[in-house]
Amino acid sequence: YNDMNININDINDDVDALSREIANGPPLFPAPNIIPGVITARFTRRKCSRGKRRINGYSLFKLFIIFQTSAHSGVAINKVAGDLWETATPDNRQGYIDLCRQI
Repeated sequence: YNDMNININDINDDVDALSREIANGPPLFPAPNIIPGVITARFTRRKCSRGKRRINGYSLFKLFIIFQTSAHSGVAINKVAGDLWETATPDNRQGYIDLCRQI
């Protein structure tokens, strides 16, 4: 039980660190006007290897967070990205949805 508390505390610390890094980094909204080649290539490969999995605006947003921040756990990235996506305005979300259609 004690190990579980440590892991939860580590995750919470990682979520806090990622949130601070995003707050101090370049803005996530509005969506960038240009998609870096690395992102385009990564999603192109994903389409081929995982045909059933559709790429959407949220997955592009999450990948953008991963590329602009240092290494964080998948749990922290999912938590922070999900919270930011849920609180984003429809217009801000639409920017990533539109970019996704360009890939």
